[in-house]
Amino acid sequence: MKIQKILSFFLAVLFIISVFAVLVQAEGIGACTHMSQGRNQEQTLTAAVNADLPIVRDEVNWWTVEPVKGQLSLPERASWVKSAAEKGMKSLVVLSYGNPIYDFGKPSQADIDAGAAWDCTIPVRDGNPETTADDEYFDAYIRYVDFVSKSLAGKVEAYEIWNEPDIKYFNTKDATAADYTEMLKAAYQTIKQNDPNVTVLGGAIAFETDFIDAMMKAGAGSYMDGLSVHYYLGKSAPEKRARNRLDEYRDVLVKYSYDKMPVWVTETGWANSNVDEQTQAQYIVRNAIFYDEFLLDHGIEGQYFTYELQDSSITSDVLGGEEYENSLGLYKNDFTPKVSAGAVKTFNSITAGKKLTSLEQTRYGLFYQKSAYTATYAESGQTVYAVWADSSFNMEINLPDAEITIYDIQGNVIEDNVKGGVKRIHAAQSPIYIAFDAEPVKNEQSFIQKVAAFFKHIFRVIANGFVGW
Repeated sequence: MKIQKILSFFLAVLFIISVFAVLVQAEGIGACTHMSQGRNQEQTLTAAVNADLPIVRDEVNWWTVEPVKGQLSLPERASWVKSAAEKGMKSLVVLSYGNPIYDFGKPSQADIDAGAAWDCTIPVRDGNPETTADDEYFDAYIRYVDFVSKSLAGKVEAYEIWNEPDIKYFNTKDATAADYTEMLKAAYQTIKQNDPNVTVLGGAIAFETDFIDAMMKAGAGSYMDGLSVHYYLGKSAPEKRARNRLDEYRDVLVKYSYDKMPVWVTETGWANSNVDEQTQAQYIVRNAIFYDEFLLDHGIEGQYFTYELQDSSITSDVLGGEEYENSLGLYKNDFTPKVSAGAVKTFNSITAGKKLTSLEQTRYGLFYQKSAYTATYAESGQTVYAVWADSSFNMEINLPDAEITIYDIQGNVIEDNVKGGVKRIHAAQSPIYIAFDAEPVKNEQSFIQKVAAFFKHIFRVIANGFVGW
């Protein structure tokens, strides 16, 4: 009896852990918007609503809050926070950048020639009481953080402290990870006094893990509620590198015993200078699913943002390799929606209120390998399968005895009134969604099914004159 009680307790704990793991995943795909840079707020937020975004990421820049020393006020450019809330969206506010009205914040011409921005000097104290410009600048930054976090208390989901401090452009005077950590600590403590329940993110890392490691070594883990990271995969599909990058970031946290720290992806995306619109849409959605799998596997929280909502200054019809930064949007610069806008809207709306419970990769054939992916999102008896493959082919999937509808990546109905049982579907690079009001069923491929799929493929290749071999 005692053993049975222990076993029952153990199973109960496992159940609670599994439920918790399901409940902590991202709330769909958010986007970076850049309204603080002067983009039209009404048009931008309307586009965000049309893409069904749950959250937007934007700045409340220091130099706009304090254009004159000692005179702080929220500018019109910061009103996006209130407007987003009125439209039902949460906000991630980036507290950046520097402020050149202070002597320490002014970059030299040499700094600019070396690739630095005019307003990106990170506050740093040099420890020398005889030099005061650095102390004045540091204190002024924290005063700005204090003002903004008081003004927006209760209205913001999260703050991100600076942006990409690991690269020269956003770190004019080459502040170290330890310097950044000192600023992060002061900002964190100030924000928490004003808004105790808000999430404070540290990092916003652009590249690899060395800067994160140095931050954590300097004690950053005690002064952030989550790590924010940025990663871009060039032309690569997310299947090739996304999980490796995410796991590398988390490995650093685990090294310093922060294995349950949330990891937010606050920038990632694909530019139309590298891939066409259809591929961009496919990659954004598939990458979001791999991110959800990452959170599920480790039982951690997070949020995912694509960069960005709107192309910066060009149309998708005028692209070259140098236009990478300007072609990452879900919309063109005139707010014409790209394929990715509809794809994000469909993903966000069809998975709303559901959490990823599994992501299965099934390899078809014994020697000739093709992979299909089935992501299961479920909650309270409602289930959606997101299905795609690394190349086009027909596959079989098990479906429950329920009313089933199949949608394409844009949310168009492919087939409705689908019957349960084994269903043959066409899988390709664009995810399709199979939705039904029932619990999910097991779709793992048996050995016999693998053998049968292999011979079916061989016969099709022979019949087609070895095309696709």
